[in-house]
Amino acid sequence: MAVCVMVARHACDGRVARCFSRGVIVVWDVLSISAISACLLTAMATPALAYVDPSVMTYTIQALAAVAVALSAVLGVAFRRTRKALMRILHIDEGAKRVAEPAVSRIDPAGKPAADASAREDLAAMGGSALGGSKRRTTSLPWGRRLVLALLACALLVLTVLVVAPLELVAGSSDSLLFGIKQVWQVVVVAGLVVSVVSGLAISAVRGRAFDVVVAIVVAFGVGAYVQVLFMNSSLPVADGNLVDWTQYNKITAISLLVWATILVAFLVFAVKRPRIERAVSAVLSVALIIVQVTGVVGIVTKAASEPESITITEKGLFDVSGKKNVVCFVLDMTDTADAKQAYADNPNMLDGLDGFTWYQNSTGSMIPTRYGIPSLLTGARPQKGEDAADFLSSMYTNSHFLDDVAAQGYTTDIYSDSADWIDGWSEYLGQHAENFESTSDVAKGALDRQGTLRILYQCALYRDMPWIAKPFFWFYTDQINQGMTASTSGTSPDLTPYIMDDPAYYQALKENGLSINDEDASFRFIHLVGTHWPYTMDADGNKVAESSDWESQMVGAFKIVRTYLDELKRLGLYDSTTVIITADHGVWYLTPDVLDGVSTPIIFVKPAQSAEADTVPCQISQQPVSHYDLQATMLKGMGASQDVLNHYGEYNQAIEDRRDPADRLRYYLMTTSNGKFDTGWREYQISGDSQDFANWHLDGNDWTITDDDAKRIWH
Repeated sequence: MAVCVMVARHACDGRVARCFSRGVIVVWDVLSISAISACLLTAMATPALAYVDPSVMTYTIQALAAVAVALSAVLGVAFRRTRKALMRILHIDEGAKRVAEPAVSRIDPAGKPAADASAREDLAAMGGSALGGSKRRTTSLPWGRRLVLALLACALLVLTVLVVAPLELVAGSSDSLLFGIKQVWQVVVVAGLVVSVVSGLAISAVRGRAFDVVVAIVVAFGVGAYVQVLFMNSSLPVADGNLVDWTQYNKITAISLLVWATILVAFLVFAVKRPRIERAVSAVLSVALIIVQVTGVVGIVTKAASEPESITITEKGLFDVSGKKNVVCFVLDMTDTADAKQAYADNPNMLDGLDGFTWYQNSTGSMIPTRYGIPSLLTGARPQKGEDAADFLSSMYTNSHFLDDVAAQGYTTDIYSDSADWIDGWSEYLGQHAENFESTSDVAKGALDRQGTLRILYQCALYRDMPWIAKPFFWFYTDQINQGMTASTSGTSPDLTPYIMDDPAYYQALKENGLSINDEDASFRFIHLVGTHWPYTMDADGNKVAESSDWESQMVGAFKIVRTYLDELKRLGLYDSTTVIITADHGVWYLTPDVLDGVSTPIIFVKPAQSAEADTVPCQISQQPVSHYDLQATMLKGMGASQDVLNHYGEYNQAIEDRRDPADRLRYYLMTTSNGKFDTGWREYQISGDSQDFANWHLDGNDWTITDDDAKRIWH
């Protein structure tokens, strides 16, 4: 009886000890989970409000996410090892109650038949056979493991190149694109998921060493693209349509190729020599980079969702005019006076049909490039001496009363440009004064070409993410993105058709549709065309051609488009009563860090509303000194504005046709300095005399500095 009591007490003590030991482990697990979870509380902290550069914010998020992943991995390993140590101290067997294979040992040759018979009996008891057991042994990974590895590898590559890159490009260029993150993110993400799953399934069907090699190549390309973007894209040329001399990038091309080759060779060597290591490395890298980049994608989409709905310029009113009074301003991008004179000398018929016009060859611009030139034409604003550049830009639209003055004359305004929105305040200013603006999401419902969007964004992504040696094959310019994103407009209401800078397409539509008369009392149309801006993709007849270096044919074609519009006004009997201005946002444009090396002047042609007799006179040429800043008064005079209204524009309070200035009239022009990536400032030139003679151009000492923060905000 005493023995039984002692045995029972011993058993009870053993159970208590085991319960205590397991309780300690449970407490440790709870503490571990709590410690790791506590890190998440930082996400609930009150955010600090500060301006952050969108172009680098995604990489900042990725870097922080990478740190979080690394720290969580370290914490996990530390807690796991400490847990094992506790289990050893408390004499807890992790393998208890687990079924394990018996230890392998040598057998005496004489006993082999008996051992085989015993093994067969054991297999039979487990429902198998010696033959079946042999068949189950294979050197290839099971399909399930292959599928997981293949999906991880494909997800890394697709996420890096076909999801993150397009979304970052759209987010960073939202002000120059028709559609933004809100309209395209679902298209990009869904396509990425489909490509990842389909390619992962296809790769998982591969077996043996070939599977390891394919996975290694896919992961290597994903890692290579990630490294390319982070470290080797700092000198990437701006996608502004200008031809790129790729020989200037030979050094970075060689470095990039070497880095890519090293990454690819390393993965292939491990895939062949150490496949298990390669699988582990591929899986870990894929998971880590996927987590990091998904964090960035979530940040981009969340930020876009929190922003107010954007507006889009549509074609509403593009092909109609008032039957009573009209003022039309054509802006042929980057069409320089000197170039126009040469083109006219080579093509004497270029100005045919411009009856009643005067070509003012002694012209000066206002600001350069387009992101300043278009707002300048729509506002007439000039920075004051000593004024902060950022303050001027932020108030350029809000302080202007040009479109208010237009509305006061009873004119309905429609503005067609892809560059009116570079400056702060444009959506309020233009959205309140122009009729051809609609919600971007409403426009996207009928105008977004999903396949075209993926096609052009994938091209842009490959340009960004591939090594330098491959970049020329994927080079693009901004207008191509807008054109690729937009579906065919046939049968679509002009009210919901986005306006795209595509001169050949506009010309074809103008020939097919002509102009019609609307029910407006008076119409003001501001039409911005590609003109003579690179790339040169239009011939002298207005047809789209392959990219070339023939700027002259493109200029002649641009004037043909304008003549076709004028012919429509004549057909409708409205030519004589219409004021028409043909100008450019700026003259020739090139990046320079300091000063100009020659003249840069936009064309200025003016035809006021006048008698039929005056409108039969062929285009005249004048050397009267004129300026871009004269155009606001010129347009308002054509609308019938009083002198009190024209006086809003200070010394520029007369229409061009009414000015009688001396030949040495002092005019001002702001050039933009650049470091090749961002604008760094404006320098003001005074021009006195013939603007085509660079000896008459002098810096007047008025400079405005654009800080890095300002530049990152306004440069897209």
